[in-house]
Amino acid sequence: MNLFKTSRSFKREFRRQFRLALVAAIGFSIAFAWRNAVYDAFQNWVSRLLDVAPGHYLTDTYSALAITIVGILLISLTSYLIKE
Repeated sequence: MNLFKTSRSFKREFRRQFRLALVAAIGFSIAFAWRNAVYDAFQNWVSRLLDVAPGHYLTDTYSALAITIVGILLISLTSYLIKE
């Protein structure tokens, strides 16, 4: 009987750790997308300050926003599907 209790606790802990790793991976993807958007926004500001042709930073900003929304939806979905 002790074997079944250990197996259940292992499965519960495995699911918890898997969910945590998945959320971290999605979070890092969101952070990387925003890193590019912020970098491009500053690059645009510097290019205007130095009178250089500006880049298209709004595209990256909208992309980062879309990635963030999709990431939040994925986190919510996986949290709902992989319960303890």
